Amino acid sequence: MSIQYRELGTGLLKVLAYASAVSTYLLILIGGYVTTSNSGTACGSGPGFDSWPSCNGALFPNLSNPAQVIEYSHRVFTLVVAFFVIGTVLLTWTRHRSAKNVVLFSSASLVGLFAQVILGMVTVTSDLNPVVSAAHLGLASAVFALVVVNAVMVWNLRSVPVEVSTIVM
Repeated sequence: MSIQYRELGTGLLKVLAYASAVSTYLLILIGGYVTTSNSGTACGSGPGFDSWPSCNGALFPNLSNPAQVIEYSHRVFTLVVAFFVIGTVLLTWTRHRSAKNVVLFSSASLVGLFAQVILGMVTVTSDLNPVVSAAHLGLASAVFALVVVNAVMVWNLRSVPVEVSTIVM
């Protein structure tokens, strides 16, 4: 038996992994703008459905209220990040299982993003408790680190070894 190298079709994986990193960075920037513009409680605060995931009990924010639009845009952009992170995970689980580090970091990114969404809910429902808000930023930084490391590992995917049996006649 000999070992040959087979090129992985990584085009779509690269797009999803890079988009995960870029969109996560943009989400952190939007979150920073929510904080600095004091829009964090514009859609309501405290426990209950009225403040999260809805916006003051409505499905969409009042478009004439800039603070509500700013806060809600942060929530909606999370769906963009989730699309890319979930896409990356699904693709690695189905087509790139041999790239163990990519599977590990893309899976960790998904778990981190899920925890981040839950922590975002707690941030709003705790009336922007400073400790919870700091944890929200810290976890955002960790998720960003995970998607960046994953994107770098995807960048470095070149080929994988495959055992090929040769039939001698």
